[in-house]
Amino acid sequence: MGENRIGVIVGANHVAEITGAKASSEPLLDFLSDPKAESKAQLAAYSAKKNLDGHKQNERRYWSLDFVTVLPPIAHPTKIICMGGNFSDHLAEGSSSLPPFPISFLKAPTSLVGHRAPVIYPKRVKLLDYEVELATVIGKECKDVPRKDALEYVAGFSVFNDISARDIQFAEMKRGFCNLGKNFDTFGPMGPCLVTPDQAGNPDNLAMELRVNGQTRQLSSTKKMVFKVRELVEFFSSMTLEPGDIITSGTPSGVAIYRKPDKEPYLLRPGDGIEAKIENLGRLQNTVVDEQRAYNPALSLRSGN
Repeated sequence: MGENRIGVIVGANHVAEITGAKASSEPLLDFLSDPKAESKAQLAAYSAKKNLDGHKQNERRYWSLDFVTVLPPIAHPTKIICMGGNFSDHLAEGSSSLPPFPISFLKAPTSLVGHRAPVIYPKRVKLLDYEVELATVIGKECKDVPRKDALEYVAGFSVFNDISARDIQFAEMKRGFCNLGKNFDTFGPMGPCLVTPDQAGNPDNLAMELRVNGQTRQLSSTKKMVFKVRELVEFFSSMTLEPGDIITSGTPSGVAIYRKPDKEPYLLRPGDGIEAKIENLGRLQNTVVDEQRAYNPALSLRSGN
């Protein structure tokens, strides 16, 4: 059985282990609370770069991402707060007006998966869709945070893909609710890593893109958010926010469900490769897998796929 470890991304496709991190339920957040976290991460990256010869990389605590399972940066958030209708271009494509305050729903922590993990297509779902989003991760417990101080409570940012079962979601929304359509297992890909605020740049002006099978489906920027990151932290800290809590930005235009004249060619299908990208935060890659094959690997073997 493998061990859960934390590391720093080196180049485009390698990770260097950060040694000495204590075991905990949220090792990355605990590490970032260490005053020497930055120097330790820099040392791990420097040591890995010195040994960029590709030989015996596991003995040097340095691996290709092809040989590790990349988990979500946050393992057990108490809350995943997802914005609905927070991009001006997305509101326009859905013929919706600007909201007077942040409108949100909760995503289940059990929906989280990491970079390169499969997104399982449930057999009861008919309309599967994608949504690239910026994830803001809280680093310190806070309540009633003034807007000007909001980023002081942020541990970092990551790429999030709010996978959505539109047929179920819209049926729920007719009754004024949104739950299962957003919360099947694997409907919350997040990663590939957590980028600290000093490295992420201005969170309110980051380019965003989502591709399916190499084709660009969403292309926008966080500058089109109606409510910016500081506003979201301020607003949602009316309730206590805890370390590891996640607030997502909402998504820009380009989702499949609003494509005209025909949405069908844009909906996700088993076998589709999804790549969600945000400037300075990396590329989150996942593949859609049929539920029956996901839970019955022997079926895939027999079929030769």
